[in-house]
Amino acid sequence: CFQQIRGFGSYGFPESHAAAFSQLVYVSSWIKKYHPAAFAAALLNSQPMGFYAPAQIVRDAQEHGTEIRPVDVNFSHYDNTLEQIEGHAPAMRIGFRQLDGVKENDAYALVARRGAGYTSVSDMRERGRVPSPFLRKLADADAFQSLQQDRREALWQVRRLPNDHVLPLFAAAQARELGDEPDAELPPMPLGEHVTADYQTARLSLKSHPMQILRP
Repeated sequence: CFQQIRGFGSYGFPESHAAAFSQLVYVSSWIKKYHPAAFAAALLNSQPMGFYAPAQIVRDAQEHGTEIRPVDVNFSHYDNTLEQIEGHAPAMRIGFRQLDGVKENDAYALVARRGAGYTSVSDMRERGRVPSPFLRKLADADAFQSLQQDRREALWQVRRLPNDHVLPLFAAAQARELGDEPDAELPPMPLGEHVTADYQTARLSLKSHPMQILRP
C-alpha cells in the first residue's frame, strides 16, 4: 500500500495538473453561467461520464432558467439540441439518445425522412419506415405529443400496427382490419404512472419530480 501511495504522490497532483484543471473549471463555469442550455446539452451528449445523472443535469439547468423541452418525433434529433427563442435564451430539446435502447442509426433515419414533420404513427411507419421496436420505445417515452397523442394513446396505435416483416397477404388483411377498428377510449394515465414511465425510458422526467407526488 505504501509503495502505491508513494508512486501516485510522485505524479498525482503536480502544479501543472492543478493549473490545467483550474483552467477547465473556469471555462466550464463560464459556459454554465452564460450559456446554461448549451452546457446542459453538451454534458448530456457526453454521457456516460460518471459524475451526474441526466436527471440531475436537467434539473440544475431548469433551476438556472433553461427551458427543457421533451423528446418528440417531430422536433428531436439524436443528440440533445438547442432551439432558438426570439428575444430569449435558447431552449434545450431532449434527443433520442436519452432513451434507453435506441439505436443511433434508427434515430438518424427517422430524422432524415421526417421532412416537414410526421402526421401520424402510420405516417412514421410508411413514409419514415420506422421499425416497430423503435416506435414502441418512442411511444413508451411519450414522444408523440406533437401528434396530439399521449403515451397511452400512442402505445395503443403502435401496437395495432403489423410487425416489420409480414407476408403481403397478411399485411393486406391487417390493413383492412386496422381501418375498420374503432378507436378505444382510454382513460388518462395518472401523473405518477407518467413519471415512473419517464424514468424507466429516459431516466428523467419533465412532468414532475417523484418527491412532489410522495410528499403529501
